[in-house]
Amino acid sequence: MHIKEKLKTFCDKLQEWSVISLGQLSGLEAVKCGYKKDNTPPAEGWQPLTFLEGKDQHYWIRTKLRTPAVKEGLQYLLRFYTGIKGWDATNPQGLLYLNGQMTQGLDTNHMEAFLDGDTAYDVAVYFYTGVIGRAFPFEMELMGRYEAVDGLYYDILTPLEALDYLHPNTTEYTQILTSLERAVNLVDARVVHSEAFFASVTQARQFLKEDFYEGICTPQGKPVVHCIGHTHIDVEWMWARAQTREKMQRSFATANALMEKYPEYKFSLSQPELYRYLKEEAPEKYAQLKTWVEKDRWEPEGAMWVECDCNLVSGESFVRQLLQGKRFFREEFGKENKLLFLPDVFGYSAAMPQILKKSGVDYFITSKISWNETNTLPVDTFRWQGIDGTEIFTSFITARGARSNHEYGRISTYVGKINASFAIGAWDRFQQKEYANHVLLTFGFGDGGGGPTREDLEKQRRLEKGIPGVPVTKMDFLIPYLEDLETEFDEGCKKLGRTPRWVGELYLEFHRGTYTSMAKNKRGNRKSELALQKSEALSYTDLLLGGSYDQDGLYRAWRKVLHDQFHDILPGSSILEVYEGTDKDYAQIGKYCTGLISGKLASIAGKLSTAGGTLVYNGLGFPRSGNVTVDGRTVELTQPIPAFGWKVLAPTEDTCGVSVQALTAENAFYRLTLDSQGRIASLYHKAADREVFAAPGNEFQAYEDYPYQYDNWEISDYYEAKPYALDGDATITPITDGSRAGFRVEKRYMESTIVQNIWLYTHSRRIDFETKVHWQQQHQVLKIAFPFDVHTDSATYEIQYGHVRRPTHRNTSWDQARFEVCAHKWADLSENGYGIALLNDCKYGYSAHGSTLKLTALKAGTYPNPTADLGEHIFSYALLPHMGSFQDAGVIREAYSFNQPLDAASVPAAAGSLPAEFCLASCDRENVILETAKKAEADGSLILRLYDSFGCRGNAKISVAPGFQKAFLCDMMENELAELPFDGSCVTVPVKNFEIITLKFVR
Repeated sequence: MHIKEKLKTFCDKLQEWSVISLGQLSGLEAVKCGYKKDNTPPAEGWQPLTFLEGKDQHYWIRTKLRTPAVKEGLQYLLRFYTGIKGWDATNPQGLLYLNGQMTQGLDTNHMEAFLDGDTAYDVAVYFYTGVIGRAFPFEMELMGRYEAVDGLYYDILTPLEALDYLHPNTTEYTQILTSLERAVNLVDARVVHSEAFFASVTQARQFLKEDFYEGICTPQGKPVVHCIGHTHIDVEWMWARAQTREKMQRSFATANALMEKYPEYKFSLSQPELYRYLKEEAPEKYAQLKTWVEKDRWEPEGAMWVECDCNLVSGESFVRQLLQGKRFFREEFGKENKLLFLPDVFGYSAAMPQILKKSGVDYFITSKISWNETNTLPVDTFRWQGIDGTEIFTSFITARGARSNHEYGRISTYVGKINASFAIGAWDRFQQKEYANHVLLTFGFGDGGGGPTREDLEKQRRLEKGIPGVPVTKMDFLIPYLEDLETEFDEGCKKLGRTPRWVGELYLEFHRGTYTSMAKNKRGNRKSELALQKSEALSYTDLLLGGSYDQDGLYRAWRKVLHDQFHDILPGSSILEVYEGTDKDYAQIGKYCTGLISGKLASIAGKLSTAGGTLVYNGLGFPRSGNVTVDGRTVELTQPIPAFGWKVLAPTEDTCGVSVQALTAENAFYRLTLDSQGRIASLYHKAADREVFAAPGNEFQAYEDYPYQYDNWEISDYYEAKPYALDGDATITPITDGSRAGFRVEKRYMESTIVQNIWLYTHSRRIDFETKVHWQQQHQVLKIAFPFDVHTDSATYEIQYGHVRRPTHRNTSWDQARFEVCAHKWADLSENGYGIALLNDCKYGYSAHGSTLKLTALKAGTYPNPTADLGEHIFSYALLPHMGSFQDAGVIREAYSFNQPLDAASVPAAAGSLPAEFCLASCDRENVILETAKKAEADGSLILRLYDSFGCRGNAKISVAPGFQKAFLCDMMENELAELPFDGSCVTVPVKNFEIITLKFVR
């Protein structure tokens, strides 16, 4: 017999019978508008509503209604129709106001609102058309829902759905089928909505309650799926930030309406920036949110200011994301965040465990790693160990819909639903069942989809009873879930004598194009990070010497940077309008920092005691010489400039020690020869007595780039099959600039041009490539190849606060998947005793195969931004051949110097109060990078952040300028951990392998 089919048919009928129409609303009026300035509809311009139309348009819509008298068991509803179905982040969305109060978000998943009986309503809807670009209707209808019929519908539907994932021969299948059939047979549907009908519905519900939910169902002994309401909101992606402000209002209004109806409903949301939007746009709703937090119904968690990209941001940016994020949640809600929640980020740096632990974050959750296109990570709940050995308890969201053929989707999701399919799929996907009995399900539509639905909450009420064959669900917050899970996990590890662990980076085998897409945006990020760090160090120097520190201005500038590091903005996977916004942000940051730095240097210059000369400022935490621009020409300094300090140098006559003849340039270190295409035909390293290249180097190469999905996100592994050589002859011209000389190489490729200055220096071992590309080719990846004459099976790449080694072979599927990788300021390819480092000032994508290292310069996909990477690009990179290891050769410090140039200004003779040489802070260990100097968040103390860059340990002596009384070891949130012995000038601290140390010096 077709019993299951009978039940499904009857369930559909119950859904139909549960609601009645009380009439479509007439007299709707509308007025077209821009983004709302407040929550009040305009007074003029109203016209009868016909259709809504236009891409990215806003309307106000209004009408009036009065609900019928209160009737027991009948819930009045206002239902909306647009004719558009299915969830899409770019669909039309709106905000419902009842009697002037923001009441409910509207979207394709939330098209009805609760109404009270016998009540008059002024109805207003602020509506956004989305980006579909076609006309569509907008209608409203007054409805009534029979709560008993609706209840029976969910009583039957929830276990009925489980039958699709249970074998018909199992006891659980038979129990469900039999109980549901008996209940359905009790319903008298001869006259729907008659007294007999409602009485039979009540009888059927009572039967299911006693026979099934209190009889057969049991939560005991079952796996537990912890469910938390959530809506993942990209702060920008297919929309710009103005629309995100509205998405947050809609999402909260929807969650708030459901929380009022379902007292068990709990919700969690990360990203303080979203909370700030709500606070600024709808302060009365923000006050309601704070009430829900106080009532333990809403969990403000996540730790970071936004859910940022974790491959491209600097180490200090990581800290600032946490510093500003945790500070906001602490000040606004009194909550100390213990969890980093990043469900939708494209890979996770091996520096993260230490950064998190030293920021007071004990847990990490993600989901995106399940998107790996080649290998499945063998752990879902585990200890994640970073490059320094720090471990953090990590749990993946394993929720995914189960299929009726008992197969499961490859990709887990953070926008799940509560039903039998997701409960079964989450548990079946979980790989550490012998260690724990708990998994996580974050449920709710994201990106303006409005979060959870009433259907989710109704099914949760049934699934928590323990339906046969289905894990039991439990409404829970993220932190209690993780605390319970960790306790059970640790007990399991003790019993089994082993601990699931993952060591090193969590590399996402997908979205590799995000290391390169929107290159101009990535350059803006790198330059802004560095400019702000220099501005902070110089500002504190000025403060210490009696000047000022613009803490508010620096804080606001950092917030722009943090916003623009969101995981669809910085990776290059957003629409054009987003990057028009980041261009403005980076221009404002650049203007602010340039003005601040020049102002501080001018202030210092005006107070110097000096015979005159050139004031050179070093914004890095180690002494260095190097190149500086003075009066428009490049000068190489032979005297070191103090760390975070300055030195006044007497004027000198600088001669150039580089000779250029024909296509060969030579200095004390190298003889470099170009071929007619502008490639390096030969680079002879004199001290090593060897050729650097095995084949022509610095070769520009283009590859066809049509990923099979996710265009601007992706570089697919087959791109290498279609290379296009940029092999036309180049125009090559000798050039000289102060103490350096070399060649200008001009090339043309299709409609694009490349102009490059190649420099050798008199004193520096670096070879610089200053590059300007006018790129007009779409769907072509531009790479620059360096086939080095070294033998190695791995390359070393800089990450935040350290480095990692990755294979250059493709032995295993794991090796093959790393055909494109991310690095920061440098990468190095070395054999024992010799190697070559490749430095850059704004690039992040690399590939290495055998002994060939390639820098990925441009990508130029077309979706979702059809103009991505078209136009002018300015970037620089450098080669640094070296004897011995890259550590011994000073590669790391050279990369810092390459990215953070010295500043110089001419100063006259003066008898001021400041010395001609000054150092704010320094360290005596070559392996220790003193990276950050800033004012403390809470007071006028100096914060220094340093780390071991070599992967070795030892004691480091930190010296500071006069004026400090005490020294403290701190965590990254600047909380004091221990006072350190301090003699007024220096402290000594032990530094372990790749350890990050934060110190506070109190004035």
